[in-house]
Amino acid sequence: MKHIWRGSLIDDGELLDNLRRLPDEINDTLQESLKTEDVLDACEKLSAVMLEYKDEKMKAALAEDECENPKEFLAELADNISRKSLTTKLCAELGTDRPFEIKRINYRTQNFEAWSPMGVLVHITAGNSIVVAPMAAVEGLLTGNINIIKVASNTGSFAAWFFSELSKYSNISKFIYMLRVSSKRKDIISEIIANADCVSVWGGEDAVSAIREMTPKGIPIVTWGHKISFAYITPDSMDSAISGLVHSVCRNEQQSCSSPQCVLIDTDNTADVDKFAKMFSEALNSCGIPQKTPDLAQCAEITTVTELHKSDIYFNGGDIIEADDHTYRLLICYTPKFMPSPLFRTVWISPMPHNEVIKRLRGMRQYLQTAGLACNINDLAILTDLLYRAGVTRVTPVGSMSVSYTGEPHDGVFAMPRFLKRVSMRTELPLTGILNLSELREPEEMHFNGKIQGKADYPPVPENGTRILMKSGGTTGEPVYCSYTQNDFDKYIIEPSIEALLSRGLDPEKDVLADVLKCGNLYGGLNCFISVFDKMNAPHLSISGLDNFGMVADFMIKGKATAILGAPSYILRLFEENADKFKKYGRIKKIFFAGEHMSDGQKEYLKSFGLETLVPVLYGANETGSMGISCDYCPSGVYHVCSDIQHLEILKMDEDKPVDEGEVGRLIFTGFKRENGHTERYEIGDTGRWVEGPCQCGRKQPRFELLGRYGDVIRMGGTFFNYQKIGKILSDDLKYSGRLQLILERAGLNEKMIFCMENISISSEELTKVLLNSGYDSFMKTVPTGLVEIEARILSPDEFIINNVSIKLKSIIDRR
Repeated sequence: MKHIWRGSLIDDGELLDNLRRLPDEINDTLQESLKTEDVLDACEKLSAVMLEYKDEKMKAALAEDECENPKEFLAELADNISRKSLTTKLCAELGTDRPFEIKRINYRTQNFEAWSPMGVLVHITAGNSIVVAPMAAVEGLLTGNINIIKVASNTGSFAAWFFSELSKYSNISKFIYMLRVSSKRKDIISEIIANADCVSVWGGEDAVSAIREMTPKGIPIVTWGHKISFAYITPDSMDSAISGLVHSVCRNEQQSCSSPQCVLIDTDNTADVDKFAKMFSEALNSCGIPQKTPDLAQCAEITTVTELHKSDIYFNGGDIIEADDHTYRLLICYTPKFMPSPLFRTVWISPMPHNEVIKRLRGMRQYLQTAGLACNINDLAILTDLLYRAGVTRVTPVGSMSVSYTGEPHDGVFAMPRFLKRVSMRTELPLTGILNLSELREPEEMHFNGKIQGKADYPPVPENGTRILMKSGGTTGEPVYCSYTQNDFDKYIIEPSIEALLSRGLDPEKDVLADVLKCGNLYGGLNCFISVFDKMNAPHLSISGLDNFGMVADFMIKGKATAILGAPSYILRLFEENADKFKKYGRIKKIFFAGEHMSDGQKEYLKSFGLETLVPVLYGANETGSMGISCDYCPSGVYHVCSDIQHLEILKMDEDKPVDEGEVGRLIFTGFKRENGHTERYEIGDTGRWVEGPCQCGRKQPRFELLGRYGDVIRMGGTFFNYQKIGKILSDDLKYSGRLQLILERAGLNEKMIFCMENISISSEELTKVLLNSGYDSFMKTVPTGLVEIEARILSPDEFIINNVSIKLKSIIDRR
């Protein structure tokens, strides 16, 4: 049993039979998509298995592959394939952790781009490292490709275990083949390469040439050849560089491409070279890192190179310092020299003034990789630039030349873009506000079964802090502190907000938007939308909801505002107090509102100022982020679920069961991609119902109608009243366009509902008559019998009670 075929172990006999049906299997698999999220989940789980170090088959495979420090090896590999590391790698190399989503590339045109898998990726790996095959395959899986990995015939036990385990998750098995065959089996290698859309080759020039001959014309070949690394040290940094250099040379006998084979001194003085060599020799003598003994062929190469250098000394000068036990040797030159080393603590040392670096190294530019640089800060920029221009692709400290960071380029390039195509799409079909073509596909079905959560269950702020911290406004109770990672903020705040604004008519090229949402006190509002408008490259005036309404109007006019974003109650008062200014100015045509309902009467009042667009844009909250966006085909109060980040359930008002068709229920959200502040089945405190049928905008995300807060339903006089319905009565029957605040009080043995209103002349008796004539049965059951008393109270703008954090109107104040 030597090979892995779609996750299963097979032997040599089965391999030849399976190869015949490989083209058909590939064609079938290419009709499926490998989801990035599934790969990340699988790698995260496998990472945990490796860290546990309990799997006996894994231990046996590492022993078969002669892994010297298995726990250390597994810890490093586990870290490299963790979700966090791979997500960082995706973002560094591809600019996103969702590479296959066909996204709008700017907000002014309908130009879309995405990464797309090449198809079949054949990896020809080297036999000198057991980590190459697993990591190469992970990169291939992250790029959505079918991976055929050829490993050396005498290794691959750990790779086989790794691929077998990885294949247990999701549908990954269909995308993995591992063949443990000799490079001499050109018949088999040619057959797998014939199916390739891209070939990735690890090895020397001969190996790469052989693969090139077998690869059909036009198929890209990605090469990862042998590299040479070195240390470059200035004389004033020699003392400080010695210890680190010893570590880099001895840690794995210079076997890594990033290990130093030469030491170049920025000098033309041979005394500096001798001084350094002596210091380095003394440090090597006291090195406590055990040495791996070279085999017979390696010993022969070391002897040959050493003896040739002895001969060269007679002509060009130089020296050799060799340990008495032959554990190391320093080949010292007095003229600039750059050569590969036979390794095993064999180091070339020579002078190379910085003005000769390019001339001396450029001839080896295709082989250069890492330069361990030891210098002072005054020389850092100059020497780094020289080394890059000579062909070096990495500059590191001398003592950590083989240390890498997540997302670092390899040999001067990123791997994953070479395994992908960059695809584009333009269309004349109307895609207003659609940022991602995934919105035109049915959302994936999800199910969550945990207990219903509320504010008391909201996750605390992480002990080490968070990238962004917001606090809910507290309009409906105690505020919640809401933590977001940068990834959370982008997915749950920035992207949905951009889509919502574009969907409802904001033109980032022509509009100047005045933002009068509240800021400060850790409230989201304006602070979030500054980032939104910056990402859109849209002109905006970050004014905030100031108490000086005249100043706000002046700022808008000075800034040439054409649109406003804010809470309805604030916008209404702004226009009321600056009516003459805005009518004279006449350039504000669009109002985008959120956080509160705007009645038809209020809309009609604002349209008298020449406004053409008055639309809700976004349904969201500080604790959950964005939950829904509206489009031009959504009636007021109707939203599309943000299905790429949120899952919505609507449950019955009195039990945790799904509502029936058309029934009003509680909105329960699960932000399944949140990192910080993750909640499952979170009860946001709002009511709504499903809206059936497709939307003309083309989005397949389900729609729902938002019907208000639980608190909008008032129990008085033994029955229920709905704040939104009361507001509609006033708008329809009185053409009322102002703010409405209801105060509930005791009136002896009965109760009183106080209607706080503005800019209207009406008595309590007249208001009572309007409410009874409306036909709303809750009033007809309670008012005539005296159970509920109605009082009209006309207030000035400053007398309304608002939330000081969100500047939203407190619609209901219960004083009973």
